[in-house]
Amino acid sequence: MYIKSNLTPDKIEKKMFIIRLVIIIIFFFIYFSFWNIQILRHNHYNNLAMGNITDILDIKAPRGIIVDTNNIVIAENKINFILLLNRKNTSNMTETLKNISEATGKNINLFKKIIKKYKHIPKTRTIPILKNLSIDDVIYIKSRPLKFKEFEIDVEPVRSYPQKSVASHIIGYVSEISDNELKNNSLSNYKLGDTIGKSGIEKKYEKYLKGIKGEKFVLKNNLGVIKKTLREKKPIIGNKIYLTIDMNLQKKIEDLLIEKKLKGAIGVVDLKTGGILSLISSPGFNPQSFWNIYSDSDKYILYPLLSIALSKISSYKSFKDYIVLSTAILIREKYLRDNYSLHNKFIQGRYSPGSTFKIIMSLSGLEEQVITKSSQIHCVGVTKIYNRAFHCWKEYGHGIVDLNKAITESCNIYFYKLGKKININTIAKYAGMLGLGKKTGIDIPNEINGLVPTDSFKFKNNRRWFPGDTISIAIGGGMLEVTPVQALLMISTVALRGQKPKLHLLDRIESNGKIIKKIEPVFETVPIKKEHFNTVIKGLYDVVNNKGTGRRAMVKGYDVCGKTGTQQIISKENPKYKQLVKIKRFKPHAWFVSFAPKDNPKYASVIFIENGGGAGSVAAPLAATIYKELFKQ
Repeated sequence: MYIKSNLTPDKIEKKMFIIRLVIIIIFFFIYFSFWNIQILRHNHYNNLAMGNITDILDIKAPRGIIVDTNNIVIAENKINFILLLNRKNTSNMTETLKNISEATGKNINLFKKIIKKYKHIPKTRTIPILKNLSIDDVIYIKSRPLKFKEFEIDVEPVRSYPQKSVASHIIGYVSEISDNELKNNSLSNYKLGDTIGKSGIEKKYEKYLKGIKGEKFVLKNNLGVIKKTLREKKPIIGNKIYLTIDMNLQKKIEDLLIEKKLKGAIGVVDLKTGGILSLISSPGFNPQSFWNIYSDSDKYILYPLLSIALSKISSYKSFKDYIVLSTAILIREKYLRDNYSLHNKFIQGRYSPGSTFKIIMSLSGLEEQVITKSSQIHCVGVTKIYNRAFHCWKEYGHGIVDLNKAITESCNIYFYKLGKKININTIAKYAGMLGLGKKTGIDIPNEINGLVPTDSFKFKNNRRWFPGDTISIAIGGGMLEVTPVQALLMISTVALRGQKPKLHLLDRIESNGKIIKKIEPVFETVPIKKEHFNTVIKGLYDVVNNKGTGRRAMVKGYDVCGKTGTQQIISKENPKYKQLVKIKRFKPHAWFVSFAPKDNPKYASVIFIENGGGAGSVAAPLAATIYKELFKQ
């Protein structure tokens, strides 16, 4: 059947025109889109495309160098080979890790642990899995590119400590930043894998030492392998730190302790500036052990956590706190004895000061007009106070004793009776004035408080302060606890007749030879009469120079003044005392605080020997050796 079309030539032409117009418009839009992409927005899309094959890598900055007062290098940097893993280029991770484990001799579980740690990092980024590669490892891996195609070897600066364990508790150590530290807002400019100061000067002055990272713009292939470095921004080394420490003196004292097989804490200060010349906590440690995070270093974790936790305790709030924290300290001390040497006894060791506290008692008595320098008692070796017998260290007593003789011969009976006359709060006031019981503010992290109790200390826990408690405090016992740095601050203030110095380790910080921070001497005046300081100092002089308990500290021509302190670990009333005291851990701690010379003093020192025995026979001779070295210089 034939159907007649209604389309005329004009209508056909019109429809063809419309079709052609639509096609032209479509092609116009297509053309415009290409023109927009390739011409107008060329740079934008080119950058996006390049972003798929380029990357910006951090270049670690060398940390600032740390030197002593004589410009002897204590901490510097060295170049280290580091092994990087390209996970995107890894088809069989198990085989890959097995190969590298066999090549390096490291446990495969170590690598698995590291990879898990970096699981949130994009696979296009290489991750560090081993530091401190030996040159043999580098050659072995580099010479087998097909077997180790997933790995790259790079170099980075790492911390080096040429003095090894000497001054380790001053310098501290560095290690990889932890997950908890990364959560700290103040450390927001750090990334996983970055190195940070963990203790000592390395931590205290981290912001000056860390330097400024550089950047490397690289071209990668589709597997993430770097093919070319496009450009590079050089890193900037950290600032140079000058300490007040004298490394020659530091090493000599440390060697002396090692030679005599002694452990404890020693500090020496320049009284003109408050700068610490030597700070020792024995035993020390090798800070080089910590920078490599990919080693078996988990064994070092427990102690720092305990120390940091204890350092945050501003004060005891109750008797219960005292018991709990004292137990924690004992646990920590046992851990340290059985394991490692991270404990900085100089700022974190808390001990009864023993007879060195008689300095505080003497000044308290004089200032409160409870005694004069002529006040006398009769010591027969024992006295009864509050229906309890209190003994002197000298069995048959010292006879007639005035204040000077009480200090010189360290008569317990004199100070027991003085303690009966002074309120515990008054004693605490003067102890605090001279720096005992609270943090000194020395520039080392994690310093802890001591404890100088008051009557409210027990009241807070519904307990009563008994007068007999004060008697034990009077000779440096009971609940009284101080750190060696606090004892150093005390004797420094006495030496300077009431001018309490600000103790510090930093001398200055330099950037490109320009001083950007300088520590100036700071002294606080203590409200105690100078004549009372002079009275006590006369006794301290006689302790050393007039057949006193510290006579073995005498150095002819230098007028050393000092006070011994022998703090018993177990009571002499213990029926097994004579047998137990022969065992090292039951021997008394030995203290000696001193300064020299008597007039216009230059140096002060504290010596604390853990389980050392008699202070006069152990600590005092060490002081003599130190002062000989100081004045020889």
